Amino acid sequence: MTITFRPLNKHDFNYSKVIDLFFEAFPQVHRLPKWLVKYRMRNGKNGFDVIYDNNKWVGFLYTKEYKQIISVKFFAIAELLRSSGYGSKVMDSMNEKHSNKRIVLTIEELDEKTENYQQRVKRKAFYEKNGFSSTGFIIKEPAERQEVLIRGGTISKEEIEAMYKHFLGNLLFSLLKIEVLKIE
Repeated sequence: MTITFRPLNKHDFNYSKVIDLFFEAFPQVHRLPKWLVKYRMRNGKNGFDVIYDNNKWVGFLYTKEYKQIISVKFFAIAELLRSSGYGSKVMDSMNEKHSNKRIVLTIEELDEKTENYQQRVKRKAFYEKNGFSSTGFIIKEPAERQEVLIRGGTISKEEIEAMYKHFLGNLLFSLLKIEVLKIE
């Protein structure tokens, strides 16, 4: 496998597949309206990459950067290729690409009362197998709680808050009442 990342734009042969995968792979709470996603992606969006193994479409990755931190916002492998090693290979390639930076991502909090509890456990195990560990923090958003994982170092509560304020702006951060909580 030779993983490459190519910026997404409307001329990419797999543009429609990427948009469809975005809506298939993530819950409603994470999605913007489909017309808005297509509009924003048409000319490319900084950090939104299509993942290829040579010329074979594998999935997509959307990252944002803050100082020396790469924040993975969305990552999905095409359904037919899941459980075939691509996820781990992409994580390794991303780590090589950003070897001098910390990589942060969020996953749904493990809550035994949720319908998809086993899926959440599997997802966390996948990231732990690929070098991520818990930061000890939860991001509390209006609709859900997300555990913060990191690869390549540690991160403080203050850094997480600063990163979110940078991405959202102070006003939206406050309006959404986002909180960074210590895991109990």
